[in-house]
Amino acid sequence: MGVPVAVFDENLMVYFANKEMCELIGFSKEELQKMNWTDLVHPKDFEKMKQYHQLKRENLPAPDRFYLTLRNPNKNEIKEILVHIKTIPGTQKSLVSMTDVTELKQLTEKLSRKNKCQQVILQVITKILKDGIENPYQFILEKAVENVPKVQAGSVLVEEKGVYVYKAAVGYNLLELSEVFFHKNELAQGLAKDVMIVTDFSINERLDEKRRKILEKVGRFRQIKAMMTIPIVVREKTIGFFNLDNFEDPNAFDEESIDFAKIFAVQIGVIFERLELEEQIKNQAEQMRFLSYHDPLTGLANRRFLQEEAERILALSSRQEEPVSILYLDLMNFKRINDNSGHQVGDVVLSVIAKRLKRCTRKSDFVARIGGDEFVFLLTGTPKDLAIHFAKRLIDQVEAPIIIGDQKIQISANIGIAEYPIDGDDFEKILRNADRAMYCAKNQNKPYCIFQS
Repeated sequence: MGVPVAVFDENLMVYFANKEMCELIGFSKEELQKMNWTDLVHPKDFEKMKQYHQLKRENLPAPDRFYLTLRNPNKNEIKEILVHIKTIPGTQKSLVSMTDVTELKQLTEKLSRKNKCQQVILQVITKILKDGIENPYQFILEKAVENVPKVQAGSVLVEEKGVYVYKAAVGYNLLELSEVFFHKNELAQGLAKDVMIVTDFSINERLDEKRRKILEKVGRFRQIKAMMTIPIVVREKTIGFFNLDNFEDPNAFDEESIDFAKIFAVQIGVIFERLELEEQIKNQAEQMRFLSYHDPLTGLANRRFLQEEAERILALSSRQEEPVSILYLDLMNFKRINDNSGHQVGDVVLSVIAKRLKRCTRKSDFVARIGGDEFVFLLTGTPKDLAIHFAKRLIDQVEAPIIIGDQKIQISANIGIAEYPIDGDDFEKILRNADRAMYCAKNQNKPYCIFQS
């Protein structure tokens, strides 16, 4: 017939088997005719066989086609079989034909595992990109250890400031491992851009004593039989590695494991490229927000930020019934520096002055640059008489010499002082009054003047 066929009697003994059946099962005709059918069935299928024959004995409908796992005890061989049984009319014998579906079942299981792996990867991507994960390295590593066959532990190395450091671990103490770093030429996997299997860790022997001992004790590098390393490649640059370890077999990771890892590697690269892009967008947004509220030359708050912060500070001071002093500072003859030395020197002078002014303030104070050489201070909980002391410190800071190359530049300032709420019930009024006081100081050649209504 060209297919494996056998006849079993009422006691499930092999009555007849053709050549194809003998080749499939792995016994000669003589051997088979001495065997019971149940001798060939894997124990896990005994219950299935028991139910089938029970239905037959009771003349009840029984399936005539089902899957069984056969075993050959002599060869320690397992085969997956599709069995087709028909009762021979007028007898108690059964005609059985078999189809070897071992490869088909293995392929189906492999596809099922691959599908599961892809579903896990999809879940990981969704979770990270949608919900945000504080440590995506740890989250991805845990899923990899859980789903990639034969993996017993793992770690993640990421490049930071020219060296590779541990960012995640499963089966190891991450806190202790974080003390270890690797230069590019110290990596067991080198700078691989594709999935690879590492079994030689002798390079770790050349590390300094501290790192080697930590790796030996915590990283267990002497116990690892095989490490499958998955590079994290972002824009053609290897920024790190997912290392998946097996402690039992140097050949633990077969072609299927490597295929899974390659799928994983591609998706990991996509994830981290996306995360890097989002981080860049976030940083750009923060930079744009900073620039919209700060002076680009000095880094101090600009007029817009001053307006918003002043409203908040004055409202809070009003509730707490505390005074706020507003100081308006203008540099004397700053235009002469720009005209004589150039705007580049003028910008350096402004940057130096801004840093000095910032150092004079408390955490509760606020300083802004609102013009070319004009600065405004908000001093919370400070009446005008105390603001005078602050103004004197500012003058001292401004008048300290500034050395730029071979130039020694000295400059001074005029300051006007007004107080909320006695000099105005809103910020614009008080700012105008502080400005008037500053011009009073300038006209009278004084370092500061206090506004008096």
